[in-house]
Amino acid sequence: MKQTIVILFFAIMGLSTSMQAQSKKYPSLNHIAIYVVSLERATAFYRDVIGLEVMDEPFKDGRHSWFKVGDHSQLHIISGAAKAEVHPKDAHLCFSVPSMKAFISVLEQHHVTYEDWPGKPNTINKRVDGVQQIYFRDPDGYWIEINDDKY
Repeated sequence: MKQTIVILFFAIMGLSTSMQAQSKKYPSLNHIAIYVVSLERATAFYRDVIGLEVMDEPFKDGRHSWFKVGDHSQLHIISGAAKAEVHPKDAHLCFSVPSMKAFISVLEQHHVTYEDWPGKPNTINKRVDGVQQIYFRDPDGYWIEINDDKY
């Protein structure tokens, strides 16, 4: 009887631990903020070139633009940077699009040059899993990756 109770106790503890692991809540991305020289230029770029949806921002101070990124995340652009910086390509923002061809057409309309990961101009990179990628910089030197991963 005592052995059965011990086995039952450990079985319940194991089930409890398993249930806790299944219901664990992980952090979710709320927003990314980038610091820019010209709010107007950066806002136009992320709205017109990337195609992000502008959101109402609460500060109303003329220093911020907010964009909706997916269902639960945002991009905040904050003006005030003294100059654009050179950033490494490894540190980049990435957005997925339904059509690489259509997106590249928008880049060309706005005279934005793009490259593959190694840096070959006007070339699409294809990962081993088949996802297509391109890279380019925003007006403040932040690298942007565009891929068709979710589509």
